[in-house]
Amino acid sequence: MTYKQFKRNVRKLLKKRNTKVYIPLAGLFLVTAVTLKIYMTPQPVQVDPASYAALLNTIAKGESKGNYNAYFGNASNSKIKFTDMTIAQIQQWQQDYVKNGSPSSAVGKYQIVRPTLNGLIAQLNINPDQKFDAQMQDRMAVALLERRGSVNFVDNKLTREQFAENIAKEWAALPKTTGDNPDHSYYEGDGLNKSRISVDEVFGALGQLKKL
Repeated sequence: MTYKQFKRNVRKLLKKRNTKVYIPLAGLFLVTAVTLKIYMTPQPVQVDPASYAALLNTIAKGESKGNYNAYFGNASNSKIKFTDMTIAQIQQWQQDYVKNGSPSSAVGKYQIVRPTLNGLIAQLNINPDQKFDAQMQDRMAVALLERRGSVNFVDNKLTREQFAENIAKEWAALPKTTGDNPDHSYYEGDGLNKSRISVDEVFGALGQLKKL
């Protein structure tokens, strides 16, 4: 782009505000050209945080009946208050629970297992002394959805079926939605998991996701 073209582009941008602009120094071209480039660069796509609600509730319906204090084998738990515990205490509880014979360490509304929890702590730079409360659990679930492609989905870089299959790999209570027996869990037959949500419910929840 020549200096003359640059001046014309800047004036076009500022004309919308009825602002006069004078660019007498060619040296200003270099500085302002960088600014103009940044200004004109499309912003990264983001998912509207509020639009996650339907999908989070659908996941929780199958995983924990919506209970933030659920744990593997007891979705209706109300005695152990995981929401009052720190994340470090959750990690210890999970370790002990598996050591005592449980085949899974899944805890909370979104049934997060210990290896996944450890990974989220590192990814989100979370202090283990923070509470594993409702807000934290929701934050972690959204991070997992982003990891599985929610941003690419709303940006039309993933199909509905591709994203649905991705999140079915994260949450075993969801149907895989594709291939043979699309209503089955991705982990069907492992002796622990099965789908508890219909394909239509998943697709309906995905339809609520939108760009910010």
